[in-house]
Amino acid sequence: MPMSHSRVSPVPAVLRLVQTAVLGRWRATGEDLYREAARLGEAGPGRDVIVAGCGAGTATEWLVLRTGASVTGVDPDPDSIERAEDYARKLAGNLPLHYASAPLDDLPYETGVFDLAIGEPALSAAGDAAVAVAELARVTRPMGTVVLLQPTWTSELAADARDMLVERLGLRPRLLVEWKQLLRDAGVVELQVQDWTDGAQPGRPAPPADAAVPGLSWQDKAQIVGRAWRWSGWRAARGAVAREKKLLEELSHERAIGFQLIRGVKWPHERTS
Repeated sequence: MPMSHSRVSPVPAVLRLVQTAVLGRWRATGEDLYREAARLGEAGPGRDVIVAGCGAGTATEWLVLRTGASVTGVDPDPDSIERAEDYARKLAGNLPLHYASAPLDDLPYETGVFDLAIGEPALSAAGDAAVAVAELARVTRPMGTVVLLQPTWTSELAADARDMLVERLGLRPRLLVEWKQLLRDAGVVELQVQDWTDGAQPGRPAPPADAAVPGLSWQDKAQIVGRAWRWSGWRAARGAVAREKKLLEELSHERAIGFQLIRGVKWPHERTS
């Protein structure tokens, strides 16, 4: 009997290929992205910055080394925080760099203590994204800057294709209008949007696109078939490889997911409506 009620993890090779196809476009120019977030938030000496969903610390390290701001990274994964702290200890000097492992929808900080708050893509995986955005705004000082770096849906995908994509990315993209509404609901105003979908700042040329569809080895195909059988039985297993290939083709050629930088200012007064 297939284990239709048990959760079966995505095949690692497919997880890797999907993440490469979707996330690689903006990760390739991550330094430009962090530089722009720092510019918008006026990060510098004497300023306090929080990065929610910091992972192993790529953004936090860049910010503390390049801007001189005091930087705090938060991530719900303790292993990622441990790696970030290990690397931070190897950096030269006594840098103002701090880490904490905590849920992104329950940040362990007082209200209004950071000048700039940055929400990385991991915020899309929070149990309640609306609460996570509200938390990011809560810990920001009045008139401080909130910046979201988030994946967005850019094309019409069938519901089952979206579900497959969410499962393999570990993130749940939202429409741009949804991210903007979450910010407004959290008391963030004066919203500005930059489209980084192609991995470049607006007005700059995008990096060359690789149109090649990632390949699957016979071992990958065997894992795909085995996973489909465990999930839904042999009827699903028969077409499993073809479905995975179609998903990879769509992601490689259609830009099913975009990436937006959304910047706003925390309004200093309580909302009246």
